[in-house]
Amino acid sequence: MTIAASALLACAVQAAAQGNMGFDVNVTLSKKAAAKLAATKEEIVVFADYYGDPKRSAQKHANEIGQISLAPQDEEVGIPHTGGHAHISGAKVDAKRLDWLAGPPKVNVNVASARKSSSDNLLGCDFIDGPLSDVQKKPVTLHCGLIEENLDTKLRP
Repeated sequence: MTIAASALLACAVQAAAQGNMGFDVNVTLSKKAAAKLAATKEEIVVFADYYGDPKRSAQKHANEIGQISLAPQDEEVGIPHTGGHAHISGAKVDAKRLDWLAGPPKVNVNVASARKSSSDNLLGCDFIDGPLSDVQKKPVTLHCGLIEENLDTKLRP
């Protein structure tokens, strides 16, 4: 069992090192959110933050919460106010940092309004936080509503 887990981890890290860091997200909206975004011509932004747990030898590279940030900044992908598909490429990931990880790369994904019509975020959305390999299996759907709707947000996939 340990050998199989090690082999899977090695494959995941090798795939990541070869640049396969991309995945797809679909954003859906509640009726109220769709109406508000359409009325204000507000757009949507999907944010992806790649990270991982450090090897013992790479602890010095960990951030303030003890993780390795794999990119200097979040990848941001804008989509129309109607929601829909966002492709996260992973192009900002620094492949050298993958060697600092004790396990597979992980990703945290959040969705917000683009703040073009208001300085405040209007959306409360499902989110992703976990192994990149889980997110890459198939497009993940994240549902959003207006913050004022108080919808239960869910961890995906």
